[in-house]
Amino acid sequence: MFSYYKYYLEIKNRVLLLISTWLSLIIVCYHFKEPLLFVFINSNQYCNNLPYFIFTNVGEIFQVYLCLTFFVANQITILMVFYHSLMFLTLSLYYSEYIQLKLISKIFIFTWSCSVVLLTKLVVPFTWSFFLSFQETNSYLQPTSFFFEAKIIEYFTYFTNFYYICVANCQLLIISILFLNSVSEKLKTIKTFRKLFYLLFILFSTITTPPDIFSQIVMSSSLIFVYEFLIFAKYIKT
Repeated sequence: MFSYYKYYLEIKNRVLLLISTWLSLIIVCYHFKEPLLFVFINSNQYCNNLPYFIFTNVGEIFQVYLCLTFFVANQITILMVFYHSLMFLTLSLYYSEYIQLKLISKIFIFTWSCSVVLLTKLVVPFTWSFFLSFQETNSYLQPTSFFFEAKIIEYFTYFTNFYYICVANCQLLIISILFLNSVSEKLKTIKTFRKLFYLLFILFSTITTPPDIFSQIVMSSSLIFVYEFLIFAKYIKT
């Protein structure tokens, strides 16, 4: 009974620590809301200029600051939850299991960092320039002109949606690699379920990518290519 009480105390202390961390992050992020907003917008430089945004509600800028504050605080808190969960489970694991779980955790954190870099340096600038290219029309072919004025709250939603898509795709790639590594001796099983994996990749691409066939084809083809490459690598290794 005493051991269960120690577990209860540890869980309670870790939960209180996470709550205090989350509140502290909210205070710090809101204090530095202007630099955070600058970094958030500066990740998308179209034509070497900062994007131009409008707002149509008097409280919209304040809403963006709050959403940005909670977004950054929540992402860091999720990493802290992951860390505390690992520390809580440490005593119940063998040393080899602890080393393996620690390695997997580092891989997932590294993948999360790579997905953020990929988002800010490639995905958001490329998609933003691609969608804005439709307003550069030829008067001979299309006499109707388009002019886009983005709302800051809509850009925030646009950015966060692509953020979750990039993180989910990168984590799915790592999960696929770890799964294939765990069943490296069962190449026959991997080949048997190849069609099932193809279907899962297509469904995942349909759900996570924008509603256009080009993005779905690129995403599903990339996942299938990585899957086949890993199978080939395992086949050569064995």
